[in-house]
Amino acid sequence: MKRISTWLIIIGIIVILVPIVGSLYTNWQQDQLYEEYLKSQEVQSSISDLDNAFSESATASALTAGSITAGAVTEPAVPKYKPTVIGRIKIPAVSINLLLVEGTTSKDLNWGAGHLTATPMPGEQGNCAIAGHRNYTFGSYFSRLGEVKLGDKITIEYNKNTYTYEVYDIFAVKPDDSSVLGQPAEGSMLTLITCHPKGSNTERLIIWAKLVS
Repeated sequence: MKRISTWLIIIGIIVILVPIVGSLYTNWQQDQLYEEYLKSQEVQSSISDLDNAFSESATASALTAGSITAGAVTEPAVPKYKPTVIGRIKIPAVSINLLLVEGTTSKDLNWGAGHLTATPMPGEQGNCAIAGHRNYTFGSYFSRLGEVKLGDKITIEYNKNTYTYEVYDIFAVKPDDSSVLGQPAEGSMLTLITCHPKGSNTERLIIWAKLVS
């Protein structure tokens, strides 16, 4: 009985440690990729190439379950595929600090938040749209997006600049509602997209924010 109890304790410890170690490893890989991005500074040419390759990602299909999944990713290892990193997105109020990559394919979103390719870039005139997973096995990603409140600040580091947005509207829409990607008459805004409610694909949680600095 003693041996069985010992093994049960060991198994319990392993079960607890696996997601923690996995999360640390994922964050480490993301940090390494971001360092590569900072060193390369060849962002504009990469975006130009990907605009052609991923042009469909900014259509209504970007809001469907094919692009954004609510359930936990089952593969514990970060895939070998490396996306094009264009910056970083941070929401201090809910401890979100993610890589910002170009494109919203499932491979891209495994690494961080994805910029919907045909929408304006951060800081530009119009509606910059960014999507992310709500749940993820080894990382928070947009899992806490539902805790964001009106007035919270969102910062995006892109092209050697830091842009700050302030949240002014929070709501949910059906997965095929592409009206959230509409362009404002003037100014710059940000749209964040993820699954809603948490653990489900039935709706999309939308965060609208305006550029303040």
